Amino acid sequence: MRVRVILIALILGMSTMPSAQAGAPETLEDVGAVFGGVHVNANSSSNASLDFSQMPAIVEDYTATWCTNCIDVEHALDDVEETNHMQQYHFHRFIGENEDPFGSQEGDDRWIERYEQRLPPTAIFNGTIRQVGSVPAGDSLQDDYNQNLENHLSLGVGTSTLGFMLGANGSSSTVTWNLVIDMANFPANSTIKSSIWVVEDLVYFPDGSNGEEYYHESVRTIVELGEDMSGTKEITLPAAYDGDDLELHLIHEVVLPEIVEDITDENESEKSKSDDESGLPSIGLVAVLAITMFAAITVQRKQQ
Repeated sequence: MRVRVILIALILGMSTMPSAQAGAPETLEDVGAVFGGVHVNANSSSNASLDFSQMPAIVEDYTATWCTNCIDVEHALDDVEETNHMQQYHFHRFIGENEDPFGSQEGDDRWIERYEQRLPPTAIFNGTIRQVGSVPAGDSLQDDYNQNLENHLSLGVGTSTLGFMLGANGSSSTVTWNLVIDMANFPANSTIKSSIWVVEDLVYFPDGSNGEEYYHESVRTIVELGEDMSGTKEITLPAAYDGDDLELHLIHEVVLPEIVEDITDENESEKSKSDDESGLPSIGLVAVLAITMFAAITVQRKQQ
């Protein structure tokens, strides 16, 4: 009898725990689009410009060199890139990390501020669709990702321009940027902040426990440029892990206005949410509970 009571208590305790379905794409309502992608090589002074019509879809991937199922996600992204105009950016875990050498404090800080979690693997499409894990919602990850990329951004007409002047003899380098955009295409009171993503095109690292040796398009650090549509800033580049293939990518993020909700409506919403969460556990947990109770009763009868 005692064994049965303990098992039932454990299952009922589990039924109160929240659950999340990894693999299902989620539309992000509280953050704006991520766009851009114009880039230059960090080995020499140069400049580049992109019209909005030429811009690739921006795909962010949160990963780590010990994450084995991250490999499935990255291979699927490589597959869909063959038929889609997109640019991958791989953010490696940094905070609390003791194996992966490619992440940065700036990268993790941004990921936490914008996406509120650091769970590898996570793929973000144009800053507006998040898909966590390596279990597909449809027939395959490739199908899921192709569908996510069908949600094109409505940016209107504009251009993004990046200039880079390499510092001589170890002195600071300089970036210039210019964004031409019609803010009427975004919610009222929205703003846009820009940043430079310093990307290492390819690194060799055979010491990762996921079995991979080469890592592509790793974001080594982020340099914030603020909300000015144009400007100039001195920057100090990180050292490349190996080789000399650092790139500077100009990225823009739409910052949506903060929504001030009515306190009464918010309280009602929280009460409704609390009522929903205090209801019956999921069907899966009910089934587990029933099976466990049946097993406990059977064991008790055998002992008698």
